[in-house]
Amino acid sequence: MKNHKLTVFLFDDVEVEPQTLNVLKAGREIEIEPKAFKVLMFLIENRGRLIEKSELLDAVWKDTHVTENALTREIAQLRKMLGDDPKTARYIQTVHTRGYRFIAEVVVKNGQETNGSAESARTIAAEQGQGDENAPPIVTPIAVATKVETRPRFGPAVSARVLALGVALGVLFIAATVAWKIYTKPASLPTTAPLKIAQVTSWPGLDVNPTFSPDGHAIAYSSDHSGSFEIYLKPLSPGGREIQLTADGGQNFDPAWSPDGERIAYFSRKRGGIWIMPALGGVAKQLTTSGSHPTWSRDGRLIAFQSASTTDLGASAMGSSTICIVSSQGGSPQPVTRQDYPAGSHFAPSWSPDGKRIAFLSFDTVSSQVWTISVAGDKLKQITQRDTADKSWPFYSPDGESIYFAVGFVLWKVNLSPQSGERVGKPVKVADLGSTAIRHATLSADGRKLAYSAWTEANNLWAVSLSSATQEAIAAPVALTNEPGTRHQQPAFSPDGQRIAFSALRRGSRSSIWTMNADGTNPTQITIDGGRCPSWYPDGNRIAFLSLRDGHRRMWSATLESGKEHQLFELEDMENVRLAPDAKRVAFNFTHKGIINLATIPIGGGQPKQLTFDPELAGWPAWSPDGRWLAFEIKRGDDTHIMFMPSDGGTPVQLTFDPGQSWPSSWSPDGDKIVFAGSRDGIWNVWWVSRSDKTQRQLTHNTKPNAYVRYPAWSPLGNKIVYEYSETTGNIYVMDLK
Repeated sequence: MKNHKLTVFLFDDVEVEPQTLNVLKAGREIEIEPKAFKVLMFLIENRGRLIEKSELLDAVWKDTHVTENALTREIAQLRKMLGDDPKTARYIQTVHTRGYRFIAEVVVKNGQETNGSAESARTIAAEQGQGDENAPPIVTPIAVATKVETRPRFGPAVSARVLALGVALGVLFIAATVAWKIYTKPASLPTTAPLKIAQVTSWPGLDVNPTFSPDGHAIAYSSDHSGSFEIYLKPLSPGGREIQLTADGGQNFDPAWSPDGERIAYFSRKRGGIWIMPALGGVAKQLTTSGSHPTWSRDGRLIAFQSASTTDLGASAMGSSTICIVSSQGGSPQPVTRQDYPAGSHFAPSWSPDGKRIAFLSFDTVSSQVWTISVAGDKLKQITQRDTADKSWPFYSPDGESIYFAVGFVLWKVNLSPQSGERVGKPVKVADLGSTAIRHATLSADGRKLAYSAWTEANNLWAVSLSSATQEAIAAPVALTNEPGTRHQQPAFSPDGQRIAFSALRRGSRSSIWTMNADGTNPTQITIDGGRCPSWYPDGNRIAFLSLRDGHRRMWSATLESGKEHQLFELEDMENVRLAPDAKRVAFNFTHKGIINLATIPIGGGQPKQLTFDPELAGWPAWSPDGRWLAFEIKRGDDTHIMFMPSDGGTPVQLTFDPGQSWPSSWSPDGDKIVFAGSRDGIWNVWWVSRSDKTQRQLTHNTKPNAYVRYPAWSPLGNKIVYEYSETTGNIYVMDLK
């Protein structure tokens, strides 16, 4: 038995004492080598996030050169010591080929007496409300009753039912609630730094779309626990266990709690539209047949939503999306915004506390801006200036005097005039998370806590080999790039098929143009002042690209040997620019009154020629090898389809009709097949469709709902397709704001 005043990390029946280098398992001290102890401490201190092998090696071995085998041995020793099985990990999870993640729930006990009992230390920590700032407070788990009638509800109208759980459970629940309130007591720190952050979920997949219960005691969110995104609920009291609310495989997102705490509205990608269910699960009722991102008015009578379904995690609603409202009891939706008021695609609505206005984002293919509008559909006001930054979901403060939004890693607040609702002054920085992107942020009803999803993306270019006879995949895909923290996108093969140009967006910097050999070797940076949408000239020595410099969108060319750049022309609002095979024209997305259509323009500049006049969306062009045809996508409701038409203009022909998403990018060398990124039932893969007979083939076989593919490019040699593949993981966090 020992008595030390020290810091203790507690998880399961394990105690770790950093000062004494002691580790106890079930109250018994176990032997551990110094290096293994350092590895364990680094994992615990960085729990919940993926730690790359290189980062772990640098942290533990520093200037000593060792191979990954040394790290593997220490991890194996730790698992044996802790009784952890790598196949069903409870503590240390292996992320194949990349690194490790510490997934156990940890409580930190600082400066308290301990006698070697993990259980008694947990009790003290719960009573004192102490915990690590980067991990959720954990106490002995509280059992959740299985009958709906006895489960604790989380709205003002049903909070009294908690007593039905019994005196013993009630005492534990009250103690846990007190511990949580003490734990989240604000500290006196600058407003530019998060005051305190608690990790709420620890699933190794992806948790998104958090929303607070009206009383702030629980969070509902969407997670891919079961291989399909479903809605879950987790109490914020220490030891609270998550409850799965939906289980229909419907790819369910965007949960939103009713003000009385009785119901949750959500978007079902597979079943379509907005649905409403009891707050603790049960039979769901369909409210609308389309739309997503529901949000309740403060009196619970109305629900605002965006008319288009969000096609991807965190993606903007493209095309003809507007903001609508509908009675929470059902009925016909009524539009609040129009496509040209303001121009762009509108999404992510948020009600003002008085119910008179709605804040939302307007996306015009260049960036997104925050606007507000009256519920009657007039008195439009622009809250943020037009720039190249993409804002996240806006939301009002509880007093209605400000609007919050995030840009990347930074949370901002804009103050509003109480009389006019106009913006007052410049945006104020509330918190800067450094390297963690703030996604799907939402505010508690009292304005004291912010919940958000923090994401990590593993993004690289991959290649799949094809049969020359059937143009079908003949081998498993292989990675061509391997650079953490970078998005690799828009690959384009050189005319001889020997090299690939692509754009690389590193965290914290601008996108730039790179080239590499077709097998992924010899990566070389071409531009240093920005650039994307690369296309090759016929000579294979120059690349055309789009770049935003000095606030102007211009087409440029770069000579590979000399690195010399030449400005081609300037045109505002052009996007997704593709150079024709003969290098005489470019095709691009042309936006007019908020609607994307297809246009071409001579390489030297001039007057754009609009080719399509679609009322919803027609864009993302891809030239056929001979330049005679353009493939593109159209939007029809929640779905997109592949079309093609003569490159000089003419009647478009539709090739795909399947529900889901079909985003074209390249052609086969013989000009018959169009390769595209296709989403079917929420799962993205690489496909092709034949122009001549409309047959389709699936080339990759991803099954993960938290992954996507983009921009597949067909080699002129016909032997492979290169594409962007990204896998996203993330968890829910709660930040104190005051």
